[in-house]
Amino acid sequence: MASKKSDKKNEFDIKDLKFYYGIPHAHSGFSTGHGTPIEAFDYARHNGLNFLILTDHNNYLTKKVRVKGNEFTKWDASKYLSYRYNKKHENFLSIIGFESKTNPFGDMNIVNSDTFFTGTVNNLQLILLWMLNNPHAFISINHPHKQIQYLEYNPVLNKLITSIEVGNGSYPNRYIRYERYYYYLLDKGWKLSAINGQDNHRMNFGDTENLTCVIANNLNTNALVDAFRKHRTYSTESRSLIMHFTINNTFMGDTLSKDINSLQFSIYAEDQNYLIKEIHIISYNGSVIKKITDLNLHRIRYIYKHNPKSNETWFIIKILLDKNKLAISSPIFRQ
Repeated sequence: MASKKSDKKNEFDIKDLKFYYGIPHAHSGFSTGHGTPIEAFDYARHNGLNFLILTDHNNYLTKKVRVKGNEFTKWDASKYLSYRYNKKHENFLSIIGFESKTNPFGDMNIVNSDTFFTGTVNNLQLILLWMLNNPHAFISINHPHKQIQYLEYNPVLNKLITSIEVGNGSYPNRYIRYERYYYYLLDKGWKLSAINGQDNHRMNFGDTENLTCVIANNLNTNALVDAFRKHRTYSTESRSLIMHFTINNTFMGDTLSKDINSLQFSIYAEDQNYLIKEIHIISYNGSVIKKITDLNLHRIRYIYKHNPKSNETWFIIKILLDKNKLAISSPIFRQ
């Protein structure tokens, strides 16, 4: 794995894919978790993760803590400690965000913002205004519940809300899969990345294998934020799974013209630790348009040609591994 490069503007190179595994949703003792941010970063790094996004609950972050004899809000302390940690460690990236409740849509994370707010968001239009002053941030939907079905598609808001957890939790707490809400929002027109959040509330960052993999060329903040925004992520329950796919040479996260009536999928998957059992190509309403079964392979490249129906405006790849593990890609879109 390459070390961190400077945070210059990223131009994604499909010929130089690197796969970075980490957690986009986690808590420290600054809110409802355990340990300091430094202890959280250390634990994740020693567990072999490439990144950790700390998202402590917003209402705790105005409280003061002392760092090196100086008093900071927990928010400012988190940002300072993350900056210092990233300067010290080349092969690990920490990013700071925060978790906020929204009414009625549930919890969301705001990641990589310059500032934060307290309280509950009762009007998502206010998020639009707030995010104007935080142009480097993005928003992800956490552990979605049925109320998320009332989130109407908004193309402006979709530039800010980039991702949704299709898996959430970590032992000894519950782990739940949420792919049905992912498909539902994709059907409504939302363009969203598939991510997996451990939502850690203990010192167990990376103890379980459910992670988000970010496909990027470098390990730096700009590259990771760009990957979440451009839907170059996948949810995986195996930390050794490498996967990506194209349709007509259009890479995962990008958009095809709806006028194209002949699609060629090129799917690649590799896992040295778990056998790949099945590959599903999924589209509108979560329907499986192609199922490849009885594989039992550690590595596969699969080509499939498909004539799309008019309602097939997105395609994702779902990989079933042994030991009941699965992975879900971000989409390629048609519009």
